[in-house]
Amino acid sequence: MIFLIVVFLLVLLFSVLPSYSGDITKRLSKFLLHVSDEELNLRSQVRELKAEQDSISMTDEFARYAKIQRRIDKLMTQVKESNSTRMQKSSLLSMLVRIVIYVTQALTMITLVFRYRNEPLLMFPSEWFYPLQKFVALPTGIPGALGIACWIMVCTATVYRIKQFLVS
Repeated sequence: MIFLIVVFLLVLLFSVLPSYSGDITKRLSKFLLHVSDEELNLRSQVRELKAEQDSISMTDEFARYAKIQRRIDKLMTQVKESNSTRMQKSSLLSMLVRIVIYVTQALTMITLVFRYRNEPLLMFPSEWFYPLQKFVALPTGIPGALGIACWIMVCTATVYRIKQFLVS
């Protein structure tokens, strides 16, 4: 009986986990994708140049103002390129997190099915499921037994219906 609840909780966990992949990615990105010292230096240079530019009157010293603006623009394109590279890595990491979640789910369920393929989870009178008794007994083949594959399908359908009910 405990095993039935554990399987249900696993199905529930794997159905909810993909919605938190963004949070998982953000936490992993903090550890794996740091802002480089070069980018931090470029940003500080941009701030300094903007402060210097703010102290200059645009009408009185237009040439100097425009020269500083060109330097700011050049530095900003470098910052954007560096940021773009980091964002590409972050999106790749996000996709990788989702793939790992789905592969882990598949491997867990396949492992459970192969491990418990010959053992019934629960036994019922075989008349209860008369037309569907072989389906309910998957993969054990024992009449009146509840097999792991059928239980996983029931749990998955139940969790899906609960999620649909909560969303609407």
